[in-house]
Amino acid sequence: MKIEDILTTYHQGTSLNLYLLNSKDLLIKNFSNPLAPHLNKKMIPQIKSKNHLELSIKLLDDQSSIGYFSYQNFEIIALNTNFTINGNGNYDRLAPLLGFQQFLCLLKSLYFMIYQKWPIIHSKSKTIKIGENISTISEHTPTYKGYLAEKEMLNSVTAGNLELFNKRFRNFTQVGNFGSFTSQKLRNEKDMAIAATTLYTRAAIKGGLAIAQAYNLSDKIIQQIEKDTVISNYYEYTRAIGEIFIIRVQRVKRKNLTSIVYHAQEYIHENFMQIEKIDEVAQEVNCSLSYLQHLFSKETGQTIIHAINQEKINLSKHELIFTSKSLAQIAADCGFHSQAIFSTTFKRFEDITPLKFRKSYE
Repeated sequence: MKIEDILTTYHQGTSLNLYLLNSKDLLIKNFSNPLAPHLNKKMIPQIKSKNHLELSIKLLDDQSSIGYFSYQNFEIIALNTNFTINGNGNYDRLAPLLGFQQFLCLLKSLYFMIYQKWPIIHSKSKTIKIGENISTISEHTPTYKGYLAEKEMLNSVTAGNLELFNKRFRNFTQVGNFGSFTSQKLRNEKDMAIAATTLYTRAAIKGGLAIAQAYNLSDKIIQQIEKDTVISNYYEYTRAIGEIFIIRVQRVKRKNLTSIVYHAQEYIHENFMQIEKIDEVAQEVNCSLSYLQHLFSKETGQTIIHAINQEKINLSKHELIFTSKSLAQIAADCGFHSQAIFSTTFKRFEDITPLKFRKSYE
């Protein structure tokens, strides 16, 4: 069994955030929750053990934990952040943080699964800095950029795109506008979660979810919010609620589209930056290009190439607003062969050049 398969299975069963690196500390793949902190390379030398048969464990300054061991030419890092998701019927609720001893037991079990023997524990626990911390609500001054980040996030709910939602939600946690209803922490977090649920409800209706279903789901979630006695991570709490609405929107979109067109849309969402020719999409869904083009246009009201370019333009708009990358770099990152093609396509879709678009939001 490949190491990637082992880590995938273990992450799904335990909610541990696992990172697979090569011997040069370069990240190969991560198996983590959407809002898990980015792995800080500066942490790696502090956690590594010289003996590859040893398991190294450290405590982090936000009461989380990190573990390390090596296997063949790989390095494996486990991160226990201050949240985890647990299923509960139709509502994915926040579960308590794993204690340090639980984290240690799980990591030892993973080591045993790989090596078929128990590890030697390296050194005593030590507190180190993790860098990014998203466990408390941001208190920065509201900005127009924060409004745009919220709009992007809600658009991903309407589109039923969970992967994009997770990316946009992480951006929203950094620049979004967060209000304050009361000085009482739990009550304030509940009120903000209820406000977020209301926004998700409207975005889901716009995405095709029936009004009655959307409000019924909203009522159930708000009732559960009121029952909860602790919200250990507001961001993950509200992200999980958004995911519930997205799953419902996805179901509706599947019903309204044939399986071929829905599969094609999903492939475009995930691979638009790498798609060179539209016949790649037809090969993916295993049908002729002419038939797919006809069916896709009939059911979505747009051509395949238009759908691909729309995804590229949507990503480029995000990059223009929220980053300081050059136009050439954005063009490359979004899958355009040149800056000239990017600028021409952008103007055709938005009726404005990329540079003027960026300046208009400054």
